[in-house]
Amino acid sequence: LRPLNVPRPLRVRTGVGGRPRFLHLKGRLRKVQHIREIWQIDDEWWRNPISRRYATLILEDGQTLTVYRDLTDRRWYLQEG
Repeated sequence: LRPLNVPRPLRVRTGVGGRPRFLHLKGRLRKVQHIREIWQIDDEWWRNPISRRYATLILEDGQTLTVYRDLTDRRWYLQEG
């Protein structure tokens, strides 16, 4: 058993404006073909701040993924559902 929706650390190569261009997934470098949407969440400032910039990505093979950059620890994560 494993918890649902647990983010997984991810290596990302970025381009202009810090946008994801390539992802390292399962030992392979995967190209981002298109960024469908970008949004930011800033919440829980009164307890433990959450500041994340999410992106829905379309990879070159058509696969759709959601990733985010934690703006507090500056790391990228794959949001698995």
